[in-house]
Amino acid sequence: MPLENIIQPEIIQISEALRLRKYDGNYEAALKGYRDPYVYQNSEGIFDEAKKPDLSYVEGMFKYLDRVGEAYFIEVLKDGEYISVGDVTVKAENPPIAIWYAEYRGAGIGTAVMKTVIQRLKELGYDRITGSTVYKWNAPSLHMHQKLGFRIVSEDEKEYTLELELK
Repeated sequence: MPLENIIQPEIIQISEALRLRKYDGNYEAALKGYRDPYVYQNSEGIFDEAKKPDLSYVEGMFKYLDRVGEAYFIEVLKDGEYISVGDVTVKAENPPIAIWYAEYRGAGIGTAVMKTVIQRLKELGYDRITGSTVYKWNAPSLHMHQKLGFRIVSEDEKEYTLELELK
């Protein structure tokens, strides 16, 4: 993260079965997830089936996220081993989160992860999250953000912009 003298934790344990693991440069692990049209539409706003991201796109995305924040893989415990099921970046402006696989969506993972992001930002001394965008067709994400206290500060034909005061 672009904060002097701040060391990003290797692991942030959320629960026994859920953790964040520091991004290790293995962007290839995320390619399958971002090639899912649901993930790509809700993270990038692109509906074109023919324009699925390639490896260089995912590499560029992760290099950017790792440069501007604390990038993590979201991992769940399955059969005694942690597996990556998504990613999140701790940053005070529009912290992105993606759950790559359908079987892990709607299970509370996103909410638990975002609560952890909020707590980490508080620990780092931030007092608000700004510029969080949610596409209007992504009702589950909007619901999660609002449940966590985010409020809509603006909208256009495509998306809502939200913010959250960290107290």
